[in-house]
Amino acid sequence: MALPPPPPGWNRYIVKSKFGMGRDFAVLDPVTEEQCYFVDGKIGIRPKAEVQDPGGQTIYTVKGRMLAFPKHMTIHRPDGSEVASLRAKAFSVIKDKMTMEVPTGEPWKLEGSFIEKNYSVSVGGRHVVQITQKWVTIRDAYTLDVADGIDVGLALAVVWAIDRWVERD
Repeated sequence: MALPPPPPGWNRYIVKSKFGMGRDFAVLDPVTEEQCYFVDGKIGIRPKAEVQDPGGQTIYTVKGRMLAFPKHMTIHRPDGSEVASLRAKAFSVIKDKMTMEVPTGEPWKLEGSFIEKNYSVSVGGRHVVQITQKWVTIRDAYTLDVADGIDVGLALAVVWAIDRWVERD
């Protein structure tokens, strides 16, 4: 089944899980299938990933504390400055909700089904990111739609963090 086009003013990416121990993701252009970004997951007691731009430079690092209560993930720039913080709350069977605190801006509100990888992100009431697995039939591959003006690298860091939460639960 062909993917419907993204809404006007949005960019679409295909996120595919790469075979490996650290939950790596190749982020592809849906038309050319050229790799646009790469998320390099690391194995260890504490989950960690590096979001890399098309040139292979790290633009964000995600670090987690999975054994802590509540679970906690932070997103940092390469210089070590914190960009965002996610804390897990009790997940609902019907609809999951999470807020990502952003020190330099409005919080991101995540809502949907994290387990099914079908959720949206809004900032200040404006819908800015949509993660959907329903259009892609291969397991661990899904679409990421990002509104113009939203940092794709930051959206990918959030996707990786949620994926690790779900896979570890």
